[in-house]
Amino acid sequence: MDDLWWLPSLIVFGGVGIIVWLLVTLLRRRNPKTPVASIDDLHRRAGIALVRTDDAVREAEDEVGFAEAEFGREAARGYEADVASARSALGEAFRLRQSLEDEIADTEAQRRAWNERIISVCEDVERTLSARLRGFDERRGAERSAPDLLDQLERRIDRARERLTTTGLAIASAAERYSASAVEDARVLRRAAQDTVDQATDDAAMTKDRIDTGRPAAASLHALGRELQQAEDRLDAVERSLAGIAAAETELTAAGRELRTVIAEAEALGATVERAETAAVIAAAVERANRALLEAESTTSTDGDRVLPDPMRRLEAVRAANIDLDAALATARSAQQRLDNAREAMRGALFTADSNIRVAVDVISAHRGRVGADARTRLAEAQRQLALAEAAAVDDPVEALDAARRASRIAQDADALARYDVG
Repeated sequence: MDDLWWLPSLIVFGGVGIIVWLLVTLLRRRNPKTPVASIDDLHRRAGIALVRTDDAVREAEDEVGFAEAEFGREAARGYEADVASARSALGEAFRLRQSLEDEIADTEAQRRAWNERIISVCEDVERTLSARLRGFDERRGAERSAPDLLDQLERRIDRARERLTTTGLAIASAAERYSASAVEDARVLRRAAQDTVDQATDDAAMTKDRIDTGRPAAASLHALGRELQQAEDRLDAVERSLAGIAAAETELTAAGRELRTVIAEAEALGATVERAETAAVIAAAVERANRALLEAESTTSTDGDRVLPDPMRRLEAVRAANIDLDAALATARSAQQRLDNAREAMRGALFTADSNIRVAVDVISAHRGRVGADARTRLAEAQRQLALAEAAAVDDPVEALDAARRASRIAQDADALARYDVG
């Protein structure tokens, strides 16, 4: 027996070991290890979240006006503040997405953290907006005001149809003066508005039937109001597009004068520079600028046929020539001259950037459910660059000019991506 002195200890330690094993197994079953999502999966989820949340915020922005009309300004004020906060938070998410898409290489840890942050921001935004909407939905439970509200909405349908007629005539008139490409955006937006108004007319008839037969109509009225808000937004966009053509035509005249001034300065400077290669660069840029002016002012084709202008495209060509000429002159200008010219060019650059952004906004808003995250991300970045340009306009016109040009270029990318998504 003395030789087995160790046996009791073995039994005790063995029992303890079994108990520990059982506890570890039980804990593992209760807390199974969550598989870590891949970077590509996180990036995909973040993109989906951005699109979904951006649409939610856009719908919420529409909802503000409807809530004010339905419940009064005071009731809608808190919701308006929530929507503004949501748009600001979403701007952070879009900036993170832009950082993930730019040329600067990011570490895996950064990509994971930024994508997770995007998803978190989107979830918070949707949660906040949903909570506010539930409150409105409860108020819409009362059906007593349904007939009066339907009457108001039907009057809005009539006004929308009048605007469809007016904008149709305005587009036809513009088509006699400008090229097809110049009025295409207005045509597309008006067709979308027409479809929405037609659908709203059908939905109004069905809503009236619900009211007449004593069935709940609050949800139908709410949907009809949103439809009309979308139609009115699209009609607003049509009018902005047509106004933008006329504004671009006026701006083209000013841009032409500005470019001629820069050409004269370049020719004078080219005649005084000592280095032949610098003079040659300036001379080539002057030639390209003169060619751009000639094309911008042409009224006939090479075959002698009449050419209808596209003021926006011509304006962009003149601005591009101005940029090209300015770059050629950069090495021969003094710092003060560059500042003065930047201030002069900045106004036109801000106008072009704002115009390109408004075009992209209108395309995305008109086709919300079909435009992906990349177009929306570039739009958000273009808007951010324009804000930077406006902030730097007084103190650093060179930086402001660069930012405005970046905003314009990125907005054009956003517009092209959105149109590709729409198909």
